[in-house]
Amino acid sequence: MNLGHVLVFGGTGMLQEATGWIAKYAEHTIAFGRNKQRLSRLQGEYGEHGLEVRALDYTDNERLKQEISHSYVRHGSINMVVAWIHGTAPRAIPTIMKQVSELQENKQWTFVIIKSSGNLDRIITPVKSTERNCIIKEVQLGFIYNENTSRWLTHEEISRGTIQAIKGNKNKTIVGTLTPWNQRP
Repeated sequence: MNLGHVLVFGGTGMLQEATGWIAKYAEHTIAFGRNKQRLSRLQGEYGEHGLEVRALDYTDNERLKQEISHSYVRHGSINMVVAWIHGTAPRAIPTIMKQVSELQENKQWTFVIIKSSGNLDRIITPVKSTERNCIIKEVQLGFIYNENTSRWLTHEEISRGTIQAIKGNKNKTIVGTLTPWNQRP
């Protein structure tokens, strides 16, 4: 499996294992994050697979666009973007989608968007692509429920679900369950 050139946003915490897996199967992977300590740890663990890390505040849309352009110029077409970006950067997802699509308007690419929140509507509302060359795959993170108790997903479960979404052909992957929503931890 060759994933090509992959950008990962928000892959330094709960998605660390998935970021490492991506680095093993990609020609080149750049992981962007806000926490320099986590980026350093990620680099130390997966740098042997060619992983590059870059500090980035996703709320700075101009810098976000510059980093994507820089990645494209240095490493060529972007095959996939994996992003878990929280509500503090509401313009990041559309900015990434537009920038990658415009840089390579004749090349199809995949955008894997990880969604989690205390708000079910935010998780299940689909992200619509306005770009004709962008295939969106959503990973909806829920919880584990066994009729008596519930718990949040582990880091391993989140990474495994993200990897499943990357490898599969579905446009939506639910990790855990989203129902009954009122039974979440």
